[in-house]
Amino acid sequence: AGKKLGYAQRAHNLLLSLDEKFRLGEIDFFPNLFSFNCVIDAYARSQDDDAAWNAGKVLRSLIENKNGVQPDTYSFNQVFSALSRCNRPGSSRLAEQLLDYMEDAYKLKLHRNAKADVVSYTSVIIGLARSGEEDAAERGERLLERLKAHYESGKTYMKPTRILYNALIDAWAKSGKGVLGVRKAEALLREMEEMCASGDSSVAPNVVTYNSVVNSWARSGTRCCGNKAEEYLDIMWRLYETQGEIKPNDLTFNTVINAVSKSQNERKAQKALRILRRMDKLYRSGYKEARPNALTYTSVLNAAAFPALSMDKKTKRKVLDTAIFTLQELQSSRYGQPNELTYSTFLKACSNLLSDDDEMLREVIKETFYQCKDDGQVGERFLFRLREAAPEDLYTELLSEVVTSDKDSVSVGDLPPSWYCNVRAAKTQLPKPVQKVKTGTDKRAS
Repeated sequence: AGKKLGYAQRAHNLLLSLDEKFRLGEIDFFPNLFSFNCVIDAYARSQDDDAAWNAGKVLRSLIENKNGVQPDTYSFNQVFSALSRCNRPGSSRLAEQLLDYMEDAYKLKLHRNAKADVVSYTSVIIGLARSGEEDAAERGERLLERLKAHYESGKTYMKPTRILYNALIDAWAKSGKGVLGVRKAEALLREMEEMCASGDSSVAPNVVTYNSVVNSWARSGTRCCGNKAEEYLDIMWRLYETQGEIKPNDLTFNTVINAVSKSQNERKAQKALRILRRMDKLYRSGYKEARPNALTYTSVLNAAAFPALSMDKKTKRKVLDTAIFTLQELQSSRYGQPNELTYSTFLKACSNLLSDDDEMLREVIKETFYQCKDDGQVGERFLFRLREAAPEDLYTELLSEVVTSDKDSVSVGDLPPSWYCNVRAAKTQLPKPVQKVKTGTDKRAS
């Protein structure tokens, strides 16, 4: 992305040079629409957060230029596309404002060749889904209604597409609105199914649609989220067997396991493991879409890491056995190897399933630490979980190479490189460096 951004900046500098020469009277250097669109496209392809806003600045200079050159639909749509992938705060708002301006300017005949279309709306809604903003789904819903009104008024180029519906379902799944998010996602799914049944196969739900609905249940926070996710998996499987469509894939199964892990079912770890077993059996029989991976195993461990509140000691020990078996199987499997998240999740399971005075806790933590260290997977997340799970003396013993009397915290920067050489950079913010003094926080906290 950085190299592409460099190319985009060079292209932008050339455009500025062209404009300067033209303003000084060298008419052969007239910057035309193609020149502006090339620079916008270069920024859009660089996939850098600042690049999306730079593309917007180029579009603004195109709008404001006095040479008679005006933006077209492509100019706006490339900026919408760049903003939809941008993590910079305010990107989705900027995209909405640009869409409003685009439609108003077209009505006023300010930009005769810049007519908003379904691609414009789809990119803005995709950006909303990715933004994580609290009201993103509601804003996306309003855009869909606006698009439908355009289409029903006779603008056939404004026909909502499956991609747009999928993006909005994804927005509701990520909305954090619990049951409301689920109901909205399911309503959009039903709308797609009804349109398909009426003869419009272009909006027929696909595996992306169903995966997003399953994800809405996984994120719903409801007690029945696991059962509902499994019901959708069964629906998808029936559709595949009867119609040859909607093939459940690894994302489907992993999301169902994630939903199961968030339920309050005492046997959720065993249920999650059964789904993993099903994936393994399907893959071995030739169904390649169901290949398990490290995330699958880690999701099973996550089901063990957060036991139901009503679970007794005997049941917890069975869940721990499931967790140990799952980690050991991944270590010897052909599907992948444990990563930092895997080991961290396993430590969380140990912390929540064993009491501090249980000798087995010490044994399991020690063995897990050395395995993680040998694999080069000791990152900030693992250190945080180790501090949470290990008794004080064991924690000091395991980190004796780096824990000193003058340090009150330990971070990855204090470790030998071989300990963390295989840790992948996290996309999300990690916990802060852990304190030496163990606090009395609730072990069940996430």
